[in-house]
Amino acid sequence: MISTTLKIRLLASGASAFALAMASAAIAQTSPAPQGAPPAAPAADEASQVEELVVTGFRSSLSKALDLKRDSIGAVDAIMAEDIAAFPDQNLAEAIQRLPGVTIDRVGGEGHQITVRGLNADFTRVRINGVDAIATGGGNRSRGFDFNVFASELFNSITVRKTQSADTPEGSLGATVDLQTGRPFDYTGFKAAGSAEGSLNSITDRILPRVAGLVSWANEDQTFGVLASVAYSKRQPVAEGFNTTRWQGRDATDNFAGCTICTSPAELAKVQNAFYPRIPRYTASKIDSERLGLTFSTQWQPSDKTRFDLDVLYSDLDQFTESPNLEAISFSRSNAAGVGSTIVRDYALNDRNTFTYGVFDKVDVRSENGIQRDHTKFTQVSLAGKHEFSDRLRVKGRIGVANSAYSMPEQISFQLDRNDVNGYTYDARANDRTPIINYGFDVTNPALFTLTEMRSRESTALNIVRTATGEVEYDVDEYLTLRGGINAQQYVVKYRDKSRNQTLTGANQVVGVGAFAKVVRFGRDFPFPGGDRSYVVADIDKALAYTKLLSYPLIVQSGDTRDVAEDDLSGFGQAIVNATVLGGMPLKADFGARVARTKLVSKGFVNTTYITAKNDYTDVLPSMNLSLEPTDGVMLRLGVAKVMARPTLGSLTPGGSVSATTRTVNFGNPDLEPFRATNYDLAAEWYFAPESLVSVAVFYKKIDSFIASKTTQAVYSSLNLPTSLITSAGAVPSDIFDVTTPYNGTGGTLKGVELQYQQPFTFLPEALKGFGFIGNFTYVDSNVNYGTQAAPNYNKLTGQSKTTANATLYFERDKLSARVSAAKRSGFLTGYPGSNGNSEGGTHGSTYYDFSTSYKIRDNLTVTLEGINLSDEYTDAYVDVADRVNDYRHTGREIILGVRWTY
Repeated sequence: MISTTLKIRLLASGASAFALAMASAAIAQTSPAPQGAPPAAPAADEASQVEELVVTGFRSSLSKALDLKRDSIGAVDAIMAEDIAAFPDQNLAEAIQRLPGVTIDRVGGEGHQITVRGLNADFTRVRINGVDAIATGGGNRSRGFDFNVFASELFNSITVRKTQSADTPEGSLGATVDLQTGRPFDYTGFKAAGSAEGSLNSITDRILPRVAGLVSWANEDQTFGVLASVAYSKRQPVAEGFNTTRWQGRDATDNFAGCTICTSPAELAKVQNAFYPRIPRYTASKIDSERLGLTFSTQWQPSDKTRFDLDVLYSDLDQFTESPNLEAISFSRSNAAGVGSTIVRDYALNDRNTFTYGVFDKVDVRSENGIQRDHTKFTQVSLAGKHEFSDRLRVKGRIGVANSAYSMPEQISFQLDRNDVNGYTYDARANDRTPIINYGFDVTNPALFTLTEMRSRESTALNIVRTATGEVEYDVDEYLTLRGGINAQQYVVKYRDKSRNQTLTGANQVVGVGAFAKVVRFGRDFPFPGGDRSYVVADIDKALAYTKLLSYPLIVQSGDTRDVAEDDLSGFGQAIVNATVLGGMPLKADFGARVARTKLVSKGFVNTTYITAKNDYTDVLPSMNLSLEPTDGVMLRLGVAKVMARPTLGSLTPGGSVSATTRTVNFGNPDLEPFRATNYDLAAEWYFAPESLVSVAVFYKKIDSFIASKTTQAVYSSLNLPTSLITSAGAVPSDIFDVTTPYNGTGGTLKGVELQYQQPFTFLPEALKGFGFIGNFTYVDSNVNYGTQAAPNYNKLTGQSKTTANATLYFERDKLSARVSAAKRSGFLTGYPGSNGNSEGGTHGSTYYDFSTSYKIRDNLTVTLEGINLSDEYTDAYVDVADRVNDYRHTGREIILGVRWTY
């Protein structure tokens, strides 16, 4: 039989060949007539027909986005829908990454969060229909926005504002992203659209559905209209790979019990100081995800002077994950029951002081299988209105509420152990990303395992954002407009966590687990190098029935019982200039300032006491943006602004959370002040032809206040935290834990340059017309202090790639549209300073290739074919400058075939 991977590769190759063939056919259909043939009579409306074709489809979306960029005063980039309910990419984050300076993080093979100009999701504000929103998926305790919560078909446009103006509410150091859903006045009369697609992943073998529909109606006078849309999709990716959960070394508390091959104290010391993987394992997480999205919008314009817009957005993301693992757990235990009893029988070290090979005795091996269900329900309602009192005086206002409710109704796992195994072998000499692991016994025999732990946990995180804004605008004359307004926002965050973890000892342990075990086999499309591939894990349903785990009472976890209420009140004044200077050069500018007052009340447990902490601060944020057109088609832009971004909400609570499995404690700090910076932006843009652009932008950010985290090691018993929080994972109070606390550092700098080029190749011969290109390149360098003023520790920002590039070659002509895209980013830090003796954590660079083709069978019926991650790019995460593997995994290619219909 042909493997699924081969099928996908053949399909991808066939799709590419199909696109090329159709492009050739389209070219051939419009090639000049053979010599000697009578010339065809030109149609009277030929020119208008060509123009109409130019402004449709993908090329039309590029043109509209370019118009918005050119007309803006500040630095703006945008993405527009190609057609009704047809966004250029399957995922919002993947669409945004095509813009200059934007990169994305992927989770489960799907775009998740964005980084803009080197500043990660915590520095980016996201508004939906003009209202601030926080969309949180599994584990997100920050202000970062999870774009995978929403289907792209629900949105009409994405606008990324990279410079700050006084009329834009504060809260961003990097960018403000505006997402806009469809509205009835976007269309005329009655419109309807629908799409149905099936997706196939190279690792799995199922075709999964993705459907969407939209209905819109507006009366002939465009005074009243309603619109509704729906989108549903199902995904079942498998994330398979190898990880180590960090590396350990250079710590006297983690010394091996002995080294039988060592011949001298010096050799023993070398082995004891070398780095070894804490929990080396191959893992394949099977994810089952369903997403449903709904929008409703109604617009009412009772007169030419007045309009009201009501927008409703609902999204429901449900995800189930099963993650079986087989691991050497004792390497992560810094006590006599862990590495303190392990003996090194043989070894090899590389020039980076890292174990590349080892044979060990007295190793504790653990089989672990866990399931987790994550459910995010997002609801937003907003009402906007505007009224013109006269040709010179206007007002507008908006109220809205966004509710993101995340719940983890079940996280269940069973731990099966076999202790003191001799002959455990780890061999990474051939490839440190895919080592050979042999466990020293028959790991498929359930009689050799003992049930020692079982865990059950439930968690919720509620984020509510309430917004009310009002603005007034007055035209002093044709050159000057004055604008002012007020903005009130409230953020409410509630975290709750309960567990019923059980550590089994003595007679309560179950020796021999055949009654509730199953054998799993790792990997379907992973370069597995050899070793033990199949192994025993607990069958979750059978284990629940056997152990009655869910009958145990849930215990509230005080460290994760936290609340934050943040009230933000701001007002602004602004002058907008639209004039000509220096002999007729058009000049547009805005000058103004925003004053923001932040009040914070946070609650949480410190030890066993539930306390309330308060904080408040005020920021004055002046800004200026200039746009000058010295000659037709050339735009010069300048932007200067003071900006601020508030701390992540999860870091503002007193108390903290404990992970006994990874031996970490994270404390909050309710006294944190915001990130503060001064931004400078300068750009030159040349619109040298229709739909065409060459531009360069330079930017510099002086970060005056930077929130850093310091990690120290401490004996758990010294932290005055309950012992009950760690016993479920086999930890004891004498264990060493990594303790992380956020604090306000001294800041640093960020600078960079963006280059952009966009053009349809209309200069080509008639037979080749239809091709075009859009591309960009961004260079970013940062230097921030993760230490203190007395003991500085500088490095680049986490999430910041030094170079990023995007390129899309497209063809659009007659009935055929096709494009191939590449998104490349260099490596970036994920954590600094590092832990366990490692200097840092990071992820190596990546390049993703995608394609999309469509063919119009009829004017209202289109067949589509798309390919995502054609090269099946691997995520390669590491720790330390020595490049020790932390996580190496992939999620496969995806091919999507579908049909779209419009009316």
